[in-house]
Amino acid sequence: MNNLFRRPERVWYICSAIIDFVNLDMKINRLRVWAVALAFAVTTPILAEEAARSAEEGKKLYEANNCGSCHALDKKVVGPALRGVHERRSEEWIVQWVRNNKKFRESGDPDANKLYNDYGGAAMNIYENLSPADVLNIVEYIKTAPAPKAKTANVAVAGAASDEEDPSTKYILLILVAIFAIVLIVLARVRNTLKRLAAEKNPEEFEGMAEGLSWRERNLPKTLARMNPTVLGLIVTTVVALPLGYFGYKFAIEEVGVQKGYAPTQPIAFSHKLHAGELEIDCKYCHSTVEYSKSASIPSLNTCMNCHKGVQATEKYNGEISPEIKKIYAALDYDPEALPGKQFGDNPNPVRWVRIHNLPDHVYFNHSQHVVVGKLQCQSCHGPIEKMEKVQQWSSLQMGWCIDCHRNTGIDVANNNYYAALHDKAKKDLDENQNHSQYFGPDGKVKITPAMNGGLECAKCHY
Repeated sequence: MNNLFRRPERVWYICSAIIDFVNLDMKINRLRVWAVALAFAVTTPILAEEAARSAEEGKKLYEANNCGSCHALDKKVVGPALRGVHERRSEEWIVQWVRNNKKFRESGDPDANKLYNDYGGAAMNIYENLSPADVLNIVEYIKTAPAPKAKTANVAVAGAASDEEDPSTKYILLILVAIFAIVLIVLARVRNTLKRLAAEKNPEEFEGMAEGLSWRERNLPKTLARMNPTVLGLIVTTVVALPLGYFGYKFAIEEVGVQKGYAPTQPIAFSHKLHAGELEIDCKYCHSTVEYSKSASIPSLNTCMNCHKGVQATEKYNGEISPEIKKIYAALDYDPEALPGKQFGDNPNPVRWVRIHNLPDHVYFNHSQHVVVGKLQCQSCHGPIEKMEKVQQWSSLQMGWCIDCHRNTGIDVANNNYYAALHDKAKKDLDENQNHSQYFGPDGKVKITPAMNGGLECAKCHY
């Protein structure tokens, strides 16, 4: 060791080797640091993008852009099922297709044009309002959306059927009621027989059961039993018949033939609250003849299909078409999954709607006259129809109700050419007689009601 350090060249050689080794190690460490920094710089935007994706935001965008009107997650509707789309297509492809599928197809992409042709040339809407990040958020929602629950078969359990499914329960109850009624009658007869036998042995204890007494003497109090039968009959008739007559008359006037509040269950649960209220669809869009015909008409199912060929409410039923919309499809023999041009079958069936507002056959009522000439709103007769989940008859539609309307409802004669001559006549009478004119209104202007224009004549409604 001493010899080693006595030779300077060897010491210098060893020190140089140590220095070179340290420098090399430092260079390697520096290279590692730069490699880590470079990798971090490259992966950070990717990781940030992945972290920024939000299934919750994607769900909001999915619903806000009404994607569910044409797509379901697990079923082909107007467009293909969306679940697994991230496995079938690249993210870049999905972004380009969603934002502007027309431009994407025109660029010559074969997959885009094939998808367009497979669905009969039904072009998807353009969503350039969505950024690429928005589209990827929607994809993230589709990835994480829960799968539909498996359908379980309804197994009928013996003895567990409801009364509506098995009417035998009702029949059994009626038979039991009849048996109990017969038993009560028999017991009553036995009781009377026993009382009569007891009265023969102890007449003082059963004075009312003595032989030769009438029914009136046996059952009525002594005061009434001693009264003249004619007078007693008149009193009973007055006490009983007058209230019964009053309630009978009231029932006949207000109940017989009156369906106010009648709200039957329809074969398809159409919600006026949703369509006329929330969506603000004009009544005349469905009841299209209300301005031209006596009847307001029942909408054809083709009118329903103007919307429901695409709108299927799948977002509310976990990807399944709404049960009520399915009834429309069944009535039209329509298969939404068939190829375009082959969706309608050959066996349509009419929907058997239950009529709610039904006037007697001897009554004439014209919708167009009241809507166009009278300028009445639907709510005048049908009530707040736009708030009804289940439609009911709001007004009584009785003759008195119609007459009250004709007496109290003013006619807009000033802005209606139909009443031009009547308006001129009323204005002339008002000028001549001032507030003594029959056309004088509280505001000093012409007031004309249907009653003043012959609206109370019998032949107006009965001819």
